[in-house]
Amino acid sequence: MKHVLAFDGSMGKSTIVIYNGYRQCEFEGEITHTKSSFKALKEKISKITKQDGQAPEIVFEASGVYSTPLEHFFQTEGYTYHRLSPLEAKLQTASMRRHKTDQSDAHEIAKSHFRVEREETYQEEYYYKQMRAHTRYYDELDHEITHLFNRMHAILQLSFPELERLFSKRSALFLGKGACHSSKNLTGTVPVTTRNKRKRTLLKHANKAR
Repeated sequence: MKHVLAFDGSMGKSTIVIYNGYRQCEFEGEITHTKSSFKALKEKISKITKQDGQAPEIVFEASGVYSTPLEHFFQTEGYTYHRLSPLEAKLQTASMRRHKTDQSDAHEIAKSHFRVEREETYQEEYYYKQMRAHTRYYDELDHEITHLFNRMHAILQLSFPELERLFSKRSALFLGKGACHSSKNLTGTVPVTTRNKRKRTLLKHANKAR
C-alpha cells in the first residue's frame, strides 16, 4: 500500500501528515509556502518514492488562494494528486472528525483516503487556465460597468427627471443601460466617433428648442 501525504492549507503555510500503508502516522508538521520548503518537500517525496518503488498518494482540501501555491508546486513537479472540495471533504470525514483544528483535518483527510476511492484531479493545460482567468476578469469588468451606468442613470433621473422627454431611449444622449453600455469599447471608454455624434445630436436638439 502506498504512503499517503495529506495537507491542509492555510495562509502562507500548510499542515502535512504522512501515513504509511499500515495507516500509521509517520510524520506530522508544517511547511511554509516558500521555495526552500517546497524543495525539502520534494526531497521527502522522492525518498518515499524510492522506498516504496512508487509515488505516494497526495491529497488535500481545496481552500481557495491558501491551497493554490501547494497545487502549483504539484503541477510544476508533475505529481498526481487528489484535490477535495470543502463539501466533499466534510462528507467523507464527517464520521471521523474529532477536533476542529488544521492538524486534525489533515489527519482525518489522510485516514479517509484509505477507505474512500478518489479519482485523480485532472490537470488542465496552462492556456485554458489563463483563458478562464481572463474570462472571469472580463465578466467582472462588464458587471461593474453595467452597475456604474445604472447608478448614473438613477442619479440623472433624480437630477433631471424630464430627461426622457428631451431624448428618447434610442438616442445616444440618453444614458440608459443599453445605450451607454453598448457605446463603450473594451477599454471602458466612449469612442471619439460616438462622442462627436452625441455633440451633433445635442446641437440639433438645441436648435429645435430655439
